[in-house]
Amino acid sequence: MKTRISAMMCLLCILGSADLTWAEDPSSPRVADPYATISPAPPTMSSGTIEPYLSFMAGIAIPRSADATFTDGTQPTVVKDVDYQTKHSVGGNAGIWFPTRNKLAGFDLGVEITGFIWYADVACCQDFFNNDPATNTGTTTEVNGIYVGSNFLVRYPMAISETYPNGRWFPYVGIGVGAHQMAMKPGGQRGEGFFRAITEERDTTVGFMGVGGIKAHLFKYVAAFVEAKYLHAHHNGLLTDRFGKSTQAFENGVQGQLALNRYDSTIDTILVHAGLSLHFDIKP
Repeated sequence: MKTRISAMMCLLCILGSADLTWAEDPSSPRVADPYATISPAPPTMSSGTIEPYLSFMAGIAIPRSADATFTDGTQPTVVKDVDYQTKHSVGGNAGIWFPTRNKLAGFDLGVEITGFIWYADVACCQDFFNNDPATNTGTTTEVNGIYVGSNFLVRYPMAISETYPNGRWFPYVGIGVGAHQMAMKPGGQRGEGFFRAITEERDTTVGFMGVGGIKAHLFKYVAAFVEAKYLHAHHNGLLTDRFGKSTQAFENGVQGQLALNRYDSTIDTILVHAGLSLHFDIKP
């Protein structure tokens, strides 16, 4: 009898030890507490990707009124508040975001190449800029702006998940520098018609830009965004027909002539763009 009791006690000890070992084994399918849940750690940039993207955008350009200082000896030397018009703008970006969130308190760094065009015509007729008040002869000054440059960006990802490790949406800001070109020509008399394409009447200088916006993913690889830019540049070689003296391209079989006056001006432009971007991922 004592032998049977001793054997049963040994068997119970063995079973209890095996059950304890099984419960402590991480690979065991059993859960000690059926109500306990395991919450996965939120994804970090180390679980995300390097993120290249391509963007296409359209919007408006709002040039600020600027003074024109003429350098060709004609009077008056300075024309105040040149009324550049608000018109459409189109462009695109190509950039990449880098996995730096863990090192920068939740922020990501990025770099992009951006390029866009806009139109800032000066309508006829502003005295001594594109109109002669003595004869009331004037012309529209057609202006085409082109900017190509690089931006350095910072973003703060929001709504991070396993599906969107880099954030479902994010605000971003940046600064940049690039080439700022203005192409100018006189239009037809009082703005009627276009008698010469913008070719050699161009001036290029350095432009500085600040940008800020917000982007939200519609799908994992497609996002929509809205952004505002402030563009600053100073030009020394802008051109306009101050007194409406340019003639049509061909008149009675004779090649027309352009009358151009050179001026200096600081051009500040606010651009508001909306667009779509395609995002890609490169596994770290």
